[in-house]
Amino acid sequence: MKTTIRLTTFLLAVFCQQNLPAQVIDLADAIKKGYLAVTASGAGGHSGECLKLNLQNKSKKKLDVRIPAGQVFEAGDSSLQNLMVAKEERLLVESGRSRVAKLFGFCVEAGDGSPGDGSLFRLGKMAEGNLLKMAKYLSDNNLHQNPSAQYAVWAVSDAERLEGIGDAGLAKFVADLLGKPVPEYHVEYQAPPQDRLLPGQPANWREALAMNGLFYYDLASDQQVDFGLYNEAGELVHTLFKNRLQKRGSHKFRFEFEIRGLPKGKYFARLTGRGGALKELAVEF
Repeated sequence: MKTTIRLTTFLLAVFCQQNLPAQVIDLADAIKKGYLAVTASGAGGHSGECLKLNLQNKSKKKLDVRIPAGQVFEAGDSSLQNLMVAKEERLLVESGRSRVAKLFGFCVEAGDGSPGDGSLFRLGKMAEGNLLKMAKYLSDNNLHQNPSAQYAVWAVSDAERLEGIGDAGLAKFVADLLGKPVPEYHVEYQAPPQDRLLPGQPANWREALAMNGLFYYDLASDQQVDFGLYNEAGELVHTLFKNRLQKRGSHKFRFEFEIRGLPKGKYFARLTGRGGALKELAVEF
């Protein structure tokens, strides 16, 4: 009878232990306390689901592992880019078990080489300051898969120009974060050629494809106007419209120029009338 009671008590204890809620713990703390052994590697590329983790629970309890947005993983090869987690994740790992998961991340070193599938990483420090705010904003607003998110991160981590951010709301957030003017135009870049997508190639390969934006202006009287793109030497390189009759008052229109093949540098989107230049917008790509 006593044996039966002891066995029942033991089984009840095991059952209760197995059904206890998992302990919530940050990845860095779990590693520091020896609860987890973690192997981190690249999943190919520098954005999207680009990080792969293998988590082994070495503790005697179930772990609810939190991986916060802004956690940086450092490349084992210093010529490759460090990656920052862009979407907070919670991973449940049973005692004595392992779990493999992919994380959404972005490159925070634009000039270094892109990691390949299997490139080794180690846990780094949390991002700080504006970069941490950027990561949390992407995670909280589910922008970790936004096509403009990597350009937004580079604007903070590498001081890249804001005009590469094609999402208006995201561009405004970054401008406000950095204390810069909201960009008045957007530069669209070509997809990198295949040889630029190979591991080790710089991720921030940029060849401009097109440029678009909104142009505002006022006219004191009715007149015919032209609008075009000019280089620094004052040469017209593209015309959007010519001899368009416009009434006096306030006007705005959306413009777009194909700029593929034009030399990189400074240009002017310029409105001209019978008296010469009426207004211009300085642009750069």
